[in-house]
Amino acid sequence: MNQSDFSLKGFFLLLYYWLCLGFFLGTLTLMGPVRWLANFSRANGWSDPGEKALVFLFIGILIVVSFLCARLFSRITASTGGKIGKAGLPAGSLLVFAVSLWFWMNPKLMIDGGMKESSASSAGIEFVFGPYPDEAKLAELRKEGYTAVISLLSPAVVPFEPALISREEAAAKEAGIALIGIPMLPWVSDNNQVGDRLKELMDKGAGRYYVHCYLGKDRVNVFKKILGSVSKDVKLTSLQAESLRTLYDIKKFERGGISVLAENVFFIPYPTDEEFFGYILNGSVKTVVSLLDPEDKEDLPWITKERTIAAQHKLALVNYSWKTLSKAGKNEAMKELMKLERPIAIHAFNSSAPECSDFIESYGRAKAGKN
Repeated sequence: MNQSDFSLKGFFLLLYYWLCLGFFLGTLTLMGPVRWLANFSRANGWSDPGEKALVFLFIGILIVVSFLCARLFSRITASTGGKIGKAGLPAGSLLVFAVSLWFWMNPKLMIDGGMKESSASSAGIEFVFGPYPDEAKLAELRKEGYTAVISLLSPAVVPFEPALISREEAAAKEAGIALIGIPMLPWVSDNNQVGDRLKELMDKGAGRYYVHCYLGKDRVNVFKKILGSVSKDVKLTSLQAESLRTLYDIKKFERGGISVLAENVFFIPYPTDEEFFGYILNGSVKTVVSLLDPEDKEDLPWITKERTIAAQHKLALVNYSWKTLSKAGKNEAMKELMKLERPIAIHAFNSSAPECSDFIESYGRAKAGKN
């Protein structure tokens, strides 16, 4: 290691290169191998821990490679003569950083070519759903007579969404269209305000709104689900199937495998927050059945959490304490379960819980009419 590596100037130069090159290489990694890996793993039913382990491996390799590149660039800069020579690599690194930042600041580059808009209407109010609108899209919405644009972006999703929010505010003002912010996070517990804001909008009467998040996927689908709970008259049209994930699209959750017991009847482990958001609360599940025991101190916190989630999102939730039910109680519970609205997601805590195999066997007998 050269003496220049230990100087204050050398230290800050190393950090500068590490930031610029790390951001650039990180963008390439996320849009290349990580994106491919995520699509491949979800299509083949990999577990979340397995997918995350490989993603973290990519991140670890990225950190090491970007550091080594930054160190090499620092040494080259320190040993190069002349002002022009010394400025060449820093300027080039800043350029690739700027290009990467520009890429992330343009969501349309992330949008799938086949993605289509969808819409919902209720009592004279229409909601059209899609991805982040650029200046041209906002001007188009204004010409088409939209009442306002509803943005689900959140300033808490840094570093990109705060900048995108500011950009959209300026562009909407320029286009002459109202912009309404209803921030949603891609996690379960921070979206309590959405239902109240929707009621306020619907109380104003007729209107046409364009609703978007970043790509028009998970948050938009949860918004649709909340909309359906606010108004029973909502009619969805042109639902974009490619963005609506269902339990048919995945074979495992983080806590275990997923089994299809019948058409639109799934046996799953207790979902993580991300799994709730992406597969349960997006409107693809109508009823959740919990087999956890309210009298069990370990089960109770999970039951309480799920009840809160279900209440917030107007999701039907039924609880059968399968471990404590008698044979007659299980038979009666199964009769009730067969009448529940589908699609149904049934869960214990994990797929290896003792009550899982007993429940699945009982369901099979009930389905065959043998109980």
